[in-house]
Amino acid sequence: MPRRYRTDGASAVVTADPGVRLGGAGVLAAAERELILRSWNDTAAEVPAVSLPGLLEAQAARSPEAVAVACGDRQLTYRELDGQANQLARYLASQGTGPEQIVAIVMARTELLIVALLGVLKAGAAYLPVDPDYPAQRIAFMLGNARPALILTDSGTAALLPPAGPATLVLDQHCTQTALAGLPRTPLQDSDRTIPLHPAHPAYIIYTSGSTGTPKGVLIQSRSLVNFLTAMQDRFTVTEGDRLLAISTIGFDVAALEIHLPLIHGATVVLASRQQVKDPARLLALIRSCNATALQSTPSLWRALLAETAGELRHLHLLVGGETLSTDLAADLLARSASVTNLYGPTETTVWATTAQLSTSTAPPIGRPIANTRVYILDDSLEPVPAAVTGELYIAGAGLARGYLGQPGLTATRFTACPFARPGERMYRTGDLARWQPDGTLECLGRADSQVKVRGFRIELGEIEAVLERHPVIRAAAAAVREDQPGDKRIIAYIVPATPHPPALPVPAIRAHAAASLPDYMLPAAYVRLQALPLTPNGKLDRAALPAPGHTAPEPGRTPRTPREELLCTLFTEILGIPRISIDDSFFDLGGHSLLAAALISRIRAEFSCELSYTAFFTRPTVAGLSSILAQPDET
Repeated sequence: MPRRYRTDGASAVVTADPGVRLGGAGVLAAAERELILRSWNDTAAEVPAVSLPGLLEAQAARSPEAVAVACGDRQLTYRELDGQANQLARYLASQGTGPEQIVAIVMARTELLIVALLGVLKAGAAYLPVDPDYPAQRIAFMLGNARPALILTDSGTAALLPPAGPATLVLDQHCTQTALAGLPRTPLQDSDRTIPLHPAHPAYIIYTSGSTGTPKGVLIQSRSLVNFLTAMQDRFTVTEGDRLLAISTIGFDVAALEIHLPLIHGATVVLASRQQVKDPARLLALIRSCNATALQSTPSLWRALLAETAGELRHLHLLVGGETLSTDLAADLLARSASVTNLYGPTETTVWATTAQLSTSTAPPIGRPIANTRVYILDDSLEPVPAAVTGELYIAGAGLARGYLGQPGLTATRFTACPFARPGERMYRTGDLARWQPDGTLECLGRADSQVKVRGFRIELGEIEAVLERHPVIRAAAAAVREDQPGDKRIIAYIVPATPHPPALPVPAIRAHAAASLPDYMLPAAYVRLQALPLTPNGKLDRAALPAPGHTAPEPGRTPRTPREELLCTLFTEILGIPRISIDDSFFDLGGHSLLAAALISRIRAEFSCELSYTAFFTRPTVAGLSSILAQPDET
């Protein structure tokens, strides 16, 4: 039965027709329904009828000698970047690679990575970005699942590829460079490609964590990417004088903003190395030296940068997304930067779906939908809820992905028919809880399921649990995220052993097992042994009843032997929030992660007046190891 509405609300519908079912009466008066569904979603805007390669080529023609990409002491002008990308695209097309095909890119963060991304787009294929830092098993799964026509790599990362798989092209090999140099540098025409370009063709695939235990590939179309970039330019204007510092891993969809938005508006992409991204002090030095004007990052990294900065952010426009932005962090960022834009959006709706330009230190909203994007806050019956009432957030419009690669069932579950649009249009169920504020801005209130965000990465706890349960000593496992210290979210694993009374939980072996399949941001910081997992009355896992990890000391080990080791032990325990450690305990085995490592390195530098490098720390992350390094200044 269709729902019926009256200007004076649901009670009038029931009074006028006592036989109507209460579920069909609706809860909104017609005027409020119009405001929420139409006025606050009035985002229609024109999008250039040009492909992304066309936008890139037009900019290269406007500013051929401007610097397009800078990476360390190397740089490419727009003429050079466009020419090299065109040569690669011609080669790909000559090998039969084009629209509706996938090309994987497994490369180091150099200017050649940008050439590869653009070359694939110009050929009309979709790029699959693979972070070389991922575990070998995860890389193999992604490549096996996506079945790319070709893999683009470089001599430094080619060894990470599975021995049996698709053909590879090593871009920095002399023979490859010679072959590409012989091809025309002019833009491709549709006649040069396997088939003409179309806005519905895929542009890229991003793999996100999967609740069933394996990652899933999200297929983003070319028109969705162009719409997103057009909307970002409207919300956050990039000019030819800008230098946007790109720090996101290529496997994270937000990298699309950092790379493509500057390049279609004549700005410079400054590509930070992984070492610079991991070290806040080095990243701040890069911000100064490259004269960056804009930087996009997660709240977790912004906290680490604020702890180190002495004013480097003052002239920087900050883009913040990937996690909830707290009120106190928003206030600090506003006070110490040129501007702050809060961003929200799942991978399935093309990077960011809403934005908010912040101006006060009140609870930061996620803003309003971007161009050609509509958001709905719905109840369990898929009816819109009134303003200030919490419901589940759905997103519709031009940004929606085609779906999940090779998973039509999952696609149909998450991308459902939109009841507020024309027949055939879909909306994406985000799983986030949200509410409308009286002024038409959105406030995000967390998750309705077990998906979480940790340091900006979307994580399905079910994937961690599935990996853990494949270990032979584990009968059951659960994972949860705790924030026992503000701003420090940690994944905790809860383990039920396979045998009733094992002598001890083999944590090192379990950790190694998890690290073989999961990237570092998904690895648990602590492992808690339980006799049984807590359950709700209906037999489901009761995550709220999972206990806090006890701050028990690790297995007994060597105690500090020198004042230097005493001080290092103190720094370790303060940063990790545990009572004591031995000098042989690894920082990472004790629950440390990259951002905590940054904090510890900063403290060590201050206490010992040294320049301890990240490479040295990651090589020997124990008190004993660091003590030996500090004893020999040349090794720091």
